[in-house]
Amino acid sequence: MAPQLRPYGYNGPTTIREHLLTARATGRPGTGFRYENGNVETLAEVLRRVTGLTTSALLSEMIWSKIGAEEDAYYILDGDGVEAACGGFSATARDVARLGEMLRCGGAIGDRQVVPEGVATTITSGVPDGYPRRVRFPAAPPESPATLSYHDLWWIPNDPYGSYLASGIHGQRLLVSPGLDLVAVHFGAQVISLDVPVAPLVQVFLRIGTHLASTR
Repeated sequence: MAPQLRPYGYNGPTTIREHLLTARATGRPGTGFRYENGNVETLAEVLRRVTGLTTSALLSEMIWSKIGAEEDAYYILDGDGVEAACGGFSATARDVARLGEMLRCGGAIGDRQVVPEGVATTITSGVPDGYPRRVRFPAAPPESPATLSYHDLWWIPNDPYGSYLASGIHGQRLLVSPGLDLVAVHFGAQVISLDVPVAPLVQVFLRIGTHLASTR
């Protein structure tokens, strides 16, 4: 069950689906960018209804069972037993790295195509020119190599290596960099405070990758 972190007297939505029922459009599609967990939860709900499978069953059938994962992965559930898609996913670092390596290799593990190659290769190539590159992720440090974009649910550093990044709120990171032949995983506990600077993990990963590439 998900933790019940609600203020005293709270009487609003208590499940994911109840929250989705309160959603309202804030603008026309394609006219602005704002990171919003509700978009991910909506996509997950659509997939559940189309496939008839739970989020965990769908992930297991299509990806987790095919990448050689050593351990089960886990989702946080809401009060109705529905998986949260926007956060609360738990897996070992080695298995997360396997996921990243599959994507780095064009969606394949060896000679097995896990996801269509186009799904993996268009994560960065499909970013529209000029949008949303002008929008900077608030947690990106000023010295980051480029303005971050957001495409296909991944953060895009817009570096020369075609890198893309999954970023958790408490310091979890998965960086996939096809141009550097690099997959980097970081698990951490990041203090969420304006008084605590965010560790420049993206730059660290890329420096490691460029150093290793220069020694080959």
